[in-house]
Amino acid sequence: MSKQVYIARYLKIINYLKRGQATFEDIENYLERQSEIEGLDFNISQRTLQRDLNEIRTIYSIDIRCNKSSGMYYIADEEELNENQHLLASFDMFNALRLTSNYSELIQFENANVKGSEHIYPLLQAIKSRSQTEITYKKFYEEDSEIVLIEPYLLKQFKTKWYLICKKSPSGDVRTYALDRIQQVDVKRKRFNDKFDVKTYSKNCYGIIHPTDQKVEKVTFSFDADQANYIRSFPIHPSQKEIKPVGEEYFFTIDVYITFDLVSELLLYGERITIHSPKHLIKEMKGIYTSCMKKYSA
Repeated sequence: MSKQVYIARYLKIINYLKRGQATFEDIENYLERQSEIEGLDFNISQRTLQRDLNEIRTIYSIDIRCNKSSGMYYIADEEELNENQHLLASFDMFNALRLTSNYSELIQFENANVKGSEHIYPLLQAIKSRSQTEITYKKFYEEDSEIVLIEPYLLKQFKTKWYLICKKSPSGDVRTYALDRIQQVDVKRKRFNDKFDVKTYSKNCYGIIHPTDQKVEKVTFSFDADQANYIRSFPIHPSQKEIKPVGEEYFFTIDVYITFDLVSELLLYGERITIHSPKHLIKEMKGIYTSCMKKYSA
């Protein structure tokens, strides 16, 4: 059996248990049905299931346990599962494409630049093993590349592109590098022990910009009922909260650094969004709209 089929089976087990607890017989019957549907062998024994659960714990950091009294398998840490949703979705897509032939007419991708994806695996290995890494990086509008020694901490996707958040050595400055500008990755044997809380670092960021000269601000905005339903399902930022509506206007807040990335996102909503605070953001939005109107005035 190929490694791709193993991975696909791990994902099916995870996705099945996301629905709720299940016995081994439930999981066995589900995988048997999936084998018939997809024409692949996902069948397992109890011994195989235990091996799969160990692999799932290692690869995805998802702990699946069995209640010995009831014989029910369940995902132990729902919070960890939620944090891994994007990663799981990427694995789902990857395996669907690897296991399906002649899919070019079935799936249409956005015409996006995916250059640099070959660096994801070695960088993930470097992050996991906490290994110092040299990257060869070429900035936009510069002819020469530079070799940078880094301590890698996080891979982040934003607007179809991938970025690496790391510390530059030996200065310790936190940097963000676009993977499409990385020409080469050389993972070193030397380990680093520095502790860096990536979650805290990026908690109030929208996008990849983390300003060092700004404070976090509360942004208040509102939408009509239709757009509010969309924003509830797809929040602008993880800190988003809904506050008391006024008539047919629905109000939300986010706690963020106000950066170019954030302003660009808010502008995408056009006339459907109203910014209520802070005042300097309202002024900036007005200035942008005024400049745009001037370009189209006869």
